[in-house]
Amino acid sequence: MNIFKNLLYAGVLLSLLASCRKEDKLDPNSVFIDSKLAQNDLDKYIYENITKPYNIDILYKYVDKESDMNYNLVPATYDASIRMTRLIQYLGLEPYDDLTGSKQFIRSYFPKLLNYIGSVSVMNNGTEVLGTAENGTKMSLYNLLNLDEESGSDVDYLNYYYFKTIHHEFQHILNQTKPFPSDFNSITGASYVGDDWSQTYSESRVGLAVADGFISPYASKEAVEDYAELYSYYVTRSQDEFNAILTAPGSTATGRALVQKKLNIVKTYMKDKWGIDMDLLRKNILGRTAKLGDFDQTKIK
Repeated sequence: MNIFKNLLYAGVLLSLLASCRKEDKLDPNSVFIDSKLAQNDLDKYIYENITKPYNIDILYKYVDKESDMNYNLVPATYDASIRMTRLIQYLGLEPYDDLTGSKQFIRSYFPKLLNYIGSVSVMNNGTEVLGTAENGTKMSLYNLLNLDEESGSDVDYLNYYYFKTIHHEFQHILNQTKPFPSDFNSITGASYVGDDWSQTYSESRVGLAVADGFISPYASKEAVEDYAELYSYYVTRSQDEFNAILTAPGSTATGRALVQKKLNIVKTYMKDKWGIDMDLLRKNILGRTAKLGDFDQTKIK
């Protein structure tokens, strides 16, 4: 019996060894085979003009693990991704280069990954998520399906969906690196409403938000959002446009004074902590938006 068992084990062992000697060849189209995709023109442009000088990568080919799985999202189109990349370079990065005299400021503090999403994401309360930033390293931008030749020349559209968001999220990163003065929190500290901001101040009730000392409905959520909103609204709008918000129906002189008091803190913080004059930054950005008609958003060669 023992001899039989030994022969049986030996046979099994030989069979396994024979199997191990055979190289199982996977289907060449298998998803388990690593493959290197050739770089297209946009890939090359991103590497040469964004990644090398700024240490920023751009993800425009949809990767689910880099996206919020709580929403049904679709990829950005190739053409819209070209436009967004060119516009970010022109309106989001280069203005800081001009003021600081080099690309080092953006290279050091701007998010290292930009993630383009084609669709919008909508929260349970019905509000659209225009952009998100994660731990200062990644920024996601939505609604690129609607970025085309027409919308790409509409300054109000670009600011609403993209560039106010970009400057807003960038301000969060700067605040995390160098905290803003605690005095800011106390100016309207008792009036923040948290997640009820969209019900308290709808988009049609901006003046009421101003009356309570907030530049926008979202600014009433909490101090850190208030701070970022003030910064992003100011640098992306002319003084006339900014004043129009401050004097919207329902606003008050008392509320405008509160907004101005907080704005002064933001300006001082940017000047003292980062060496950036917000008035000069706004002048630069507005000068560039005025030339959008002459800026080729599709040129990557």
